[in-house]
Amino acid sequence: AHPDFRLFLSAEPAALPVNLLQVCVKLTNEPPEGLRPNLVKNFSSFTDDFFDSSAKPGELRSICFALALFHSIVLERKKFGPQGWNRSYPFNQGDLVSCAQVALNYLESNPQVPWDDLKYIFGEIMYGGHITDAFDRRLAAAYLDTYMHDELLEGFEIFPGFPTPSSQPSVRDVIEHIHTVMPQETPVAFGMHPNAEIGFRMKQADGMFLNIRELQPRTGGGTVGMSVTEKAKASLDELSDKMPEAFDFVEIVERVEERSPFVNVFLQEIERAMQLM
Repeated sequence: AHPDFRLFLSAEPAALPVNLLQVCVKLTNEPPEGLRPNLVKNFSSFTDDFFDSSAKPGELRSICFALALFHSIVLERKKFGPQGWNRSYPFNQGDLVSCAQVALNYLESNPQVPWDDLKYIFGEIMYGGHITDAFDRRLAAAYLDTYMHDELLEGFEIFPGFPTPSSQPSVRDVIEHIHTVMPQETPVAFGMHPNAEIGFRMKQADGMFLNIRELQPRTGGGTVGMSVTEKAKASLDELSDKMPEAFDFVEIVERVEERSPFVNVFLQEIERAMQLM
């Protein structure tokens, strides 16, 4: 192969060949956890130029905000297990971007916002194309009925405590609105009973305690008769003794002659390793 040959491969999670993974520089992009970070990430997919390209920029901005929230909701409902969705569905960023483009096209060709057409395309074709369970399909349609209507253009409380932004601000203003106005996440934001997160929180707690238990020493000897706290401290002391010296990041950066993609990844990994240490 030519020494300058590079192949950039993007893929959904899949069973890729091990020998391919071993020779690659691998970068992963996972959706953030939590409704607010997801909403910020999803709405950041759009630009002011995209909205200004429409003859109805205010309407398009409001619809895209509702779409970004809808996309965040359908992703975050997965953490509630069977209470969230009856089955697991591969919703992805492409669904959101495609729906936004459909909204742009329909706004250009209709004097009024065709809510029924948009909700059908979003709920039955774009997102509905992933959904195989009839009750899950009804759930997605119920969300769209709640979000997509004329009041969205004027501003309304899209879920308790969270009003929609006005249809005129920039992308940066909308993101600031999300950070400052959106309340703390609860199941109510998903239209669920407040007790719905009990199972999810218990699963989180079980995972945390399982990780703590994994830190406990597995051999006898010097740890016999020690309390749990003393055993944990002994494990931490043992790990601290094995830790290497911290990197001199400034010196490493000064030694870099060319900032290639591989070097950038290398420097990012050093920064993360320093944070762990």
